[in-house]
Amino acid sequence: MRPLFSLLVTAILLAASPVGARQASAPGHGPEPQAHGPAAQGRVGQLIDQMRAGGLVLVIRHERTEVPSREDDYTRPAFDCAAQRNLSVAGAAGAHETGVALRALAIPIGSVLASPMCRTTETARFMFGDYRIDPRLIHPNPDVPGGRDVSRAGEELAEILRALPPRAENTAIISHGGNIARATGLRLAEGEIGVIRVGPDGAMEAVGQVVGSDLGAHARVALARSAQ
Repeated sequence: MRPLFSLLVTAILLAASPVGARQASAPGHGPEPQAHGPAAQGRVGQLIDQMRAGGLVLVIRHERTEVPSREDDYTRPAFDCAAQRNLSVAGAAGAHETGVALRALAIPIGSVLASPMCRTTETARFMFGDYRIDPRLIHPNPDVPGGRDVSRAGEELAEILRALPPRAENTAIISHGGNIARATGLRLAEGEIGVIRVGPDGAMEAVGQVVGSDLGAHARVALARSAQ
């Protein structure tokens, strides 16, 4: 029975992988993702090699959220999960799966920064374990007195990216779709990773985009080789 149980668990995790973000994202929750799939696996392999070399920034949109979901109440604290849109069960599983794949592929991760919203901190926790909250990564909140619009949110994320010190490892930043699009030009689905190179002069170069399930295909090969 144990092999059958393992197969069932694997099937559930694969079904909940970030590929489903392209169907599960509710209208109005951010831009549509770029296409990924078997035809892109060669490019994914090249991107994995670049991430293994380190020195990049993984800019991650929080994983998939509940659809339909409650609206965010900007008058409540960011840590009040009952007053905001939260991860779905599939989103939590997808974050965990992506973290497993990154570790299996020996992609080095150093510092992990997250927006204080529950959907971003939970993505960081399920994906990486340890993380640090940076309030500047929070989504726009124009409905609150003293709040900011998406332009300011994007500027603050860009400031964070340009201020990162050179590192041998990669840095991971978990934020929101609008912030990421304004700061980097990348349109990410929920749970998708944008890979950025920041030059010494602060210039940003988009290296590529990838979803966890694309990494998973390569992670399975790496795990099989290590078991031989």
